Amino acid sequence: MVKVIFIQQCDLKSRGKKVSSFLNDFSKEELIQQLESLKEELELSRVFNTNTKNSGDAVLQWRGRERFLAERPVPVNLKIDKNNSFQSDKGDHRIIDGDNLSVMTSLLTEFRGGENKGVDIIYIDPPYNTGEDVFSYNDNYNLTKSEIKTLRSQVGRAEELVGLDDPSRHTKWINHMAPRLWAARKLLKTTGVVIVSIDEHELPRLWMLMEEIFGPSNRIATLIWSRSRKNDANYISEGHEYLLVWSRSKEMLDTRRRQLAQTPQWESDKGRWRKRKEGADVILEAYELAKAEYGEDIEKIQTSLDNFFKLLPKDHPAKKIRFKKVDHKGVYNDDGNLSWPGGGGPRYDIIHPLTKKACKVPTRGWAFQEEEMLKLIAGNRIAFKKTHQGIPRLITYLVDMETEVQTSIISRTGQRAVQTVDGILGKKIFKNPKDHEMLAEIFNLVTWRQKDTVILDPYAGSGTTGHAVISMNAEDDGNRCFILIENGDPRKNAKIARKKYTQNLTAERIKRVINGDWFDKKEHPKYNTGYTFYRSNGDITKKEIMASTRESLADLILQIVEDDSNRIDCRVEGRKYVIGKTKLGYGIALIWEPIEGIQKEQILTWEILDDVLNEADAANVMQPIHIYATASTAPVDNELYKFHQIPNAILAKLGILDNEEDL
Repeated sequence: MVKVIFIQQCDLKSRGKKVSSFLNDFSKEELIQQLESLKEELELSRVFNTNTKNSGDAVLQWRGRERFLAERPVPVNLKIDKNNSFQSDKGDHRIIDGDNLSVMTSLLTEFRGGENKGVDIIYIDPPYNTGEDVFSYNDNYNLTKSEIKTLRSQVGRAEELVGLDDPSRHTKWINHMAPRLWAARKLLKTTGVVIVSIDEHELPRLWMLMEEIFGPSNRIATLIWSRSRKNDANYISEGHEYLLVWSRSKEMLDTRRRQLAQTPQWESDKGRWRKRKEGADVILEAYELAKAEYGEDIEKIQTSLDNFFKLLPKDHPAKKIRFKKVDHKGVYNDDGNLSWPGGGGPRYDIIHPLTKKACKVPTRGWAFQEEEMLKLIAGNRIAFKKTHQGIPRLITYLVDMETEVQTSIISRTGQRAVQTVDGILGKKIFKNPKDHEMLAEIFNLVTWRQKDTVILDPYAGSGTTGHAVISMNAEDDGNRCFILIENGDPRKNAKIARKKYTQNLTAERIKRVINGDWFDKKEHPKYNTGYTFYRSNGDITKKEIMASTRESLADLILQIVEDDSNRIDCRVEGRKYVIGKTKLGYGIALIWEPIEGIQKEQILTWEILDDVLNEADAANVMQPIHIYATASTAPVDNELYKFHQIPNAILAKLGILDNEEDL
């Protein structure tokens, strides 16, 4: 990679533009960005380096690794299906029927990850490889270098039930997951987070894939969802699943956290991820209702709150919260620890207000310096015991303690999720659904409850992620949007045929959640939102390219011209011909002025070439300019431009024809 870049840069002299003048066109920040971009490209090439013999650490090696490196996923056409869309004018949500790898590749034109562009969260609930899963995988494992070059454009996937007795089941699963995790990484914002659900069957291999693709330093945590108890287990009940949480860039996430620590909303938590204390909202709501009814009568407000707690179900989360007393400031707890963590805290006398004697000092010393303690006493934030022989306690108010740290173990019965899906769609329609309330809590946690996030689920299933996003928006009037991708169950005995699966299951659940028309016929809330339904209608063809608008064709060219050319900074706006530039700064131009209903030749003439070169100079892009058109009558001049014929050059880049020479 370095050698190629060096040759290209040295060859600039023969192309009429010095390296020095090229570099002078960049600001310091832009040069740093270019270097960082090249650095990332080098790093990505090392992630799955085929030469693992000299690696200094453990690597994940599997049959098909070289094939994964060579294969280039082909984007597909995404076309709106108006008949299966629902209230699409009321929301930006998307449900897409198609192969998730191809669809994610197609989404790169709009959501390629960067500092201010891309997806905020990708939630992945893949096949667990339990012996009952059907998933696609590469079935050509062993390839020589020449075969890789020859077969790069051939997908070569099989799709079938993978049983527990299949000796290559782990290999097949890895070959399924690796390209999808790679595509997910490309779609994530630099502050984005990927969350992957899994159980014990593939946890070791998934962990190593995550480390290789996202990097060990970008790991956030491993959550354990304790969802059930299997009383029929012969040895130990394994009633839990894992959620692996990784960031695209921990460094960028830390920067974001420090920035938020300076804002009023997150200052008290120092910008750290914190979730709402479960049950706190209903307690505060009960207090506000009582206060509205009884005014400043604390005794009656306290009685009302006591009755509220008595009427709560035994398993209600508010029962676990120790904030149950009331004063003029609100609901409080007077049992806060005033001892210094770890010992060695300051020791001084605190005088009891009634006995006028010094209170007992904690063995580890006071939690605050004397000056701060006196301020707390003056502000009625210290609760004294009946006599000075007891150690005083700290008073804390629920309104100040609404958030808490997320622990790595989530205890939440999976039966709640089953009951929800049964209530919406009918019983036994979907097996082992995820809990939309749990996902909503996690999504809010990892985005600091930001209201305008984009959340992608490439294994949408019953649409749990969409349900979670709708409930999040309803709670805080947010504008989050979901993208759900589903390709259905390909088994012949599937309850819902594959071609109808996404519309009859995934979209149907979301539709019923929105309009409140559940299967159980009970009263449910309605939501003022909607979604657009898309279908992926196969590979991009010559006919479809020739029928493209200028905008859609420009998007496609910028996606395929080189792996990372579809960055925000590669696009050139406001020009008739020049549409962008490669990572090294070479111009990209498109000659395309289609007339509706008429297929017109888009020819590069001498006059148009002159206009393109003038635009390139004005846009400060380098020569040779890569020009896309259906034909050319301009004189050949490899120093000024390189001609790429539409549609063959595009089809070649997509791997549908023999590969054109790389740019």
